Amino acid sequence: MGGLKEEHGKYPAHHRTEGDLESYNWCISNNIIIGPIPLWGNDYGSWTVQITMNGKTNTDPAKYEKISIMHKVYEYCDYYYNKYKKDGE
Repeated sequence: MGGLKEEHGKYPAHHRTEGDLESYNWCISNNIIIGPIPLWGNDYGSWTVQITMNGKTNTDPAKYEKISIMHKVYEYCDYYYNKYKKDGE
């Protein structure tokens, strides 16, 4: 008998050090919420990224594997951090 696979929808493991979380923490502090969303139905096993900012929620139309979804979340955090952070903040 094979072992059970990890349950789909369980928050993905990710590895970033505290210093690497500056953009993630900045986004949260500025009400930019970026997170992984599991897909279901025909896309079962895939993930996407949901971004909520200024009361609007958008979903990345691309599909990602669980192993790489947190990398994409952090890419988005870095993008918004670099786009909106003011010097001296």
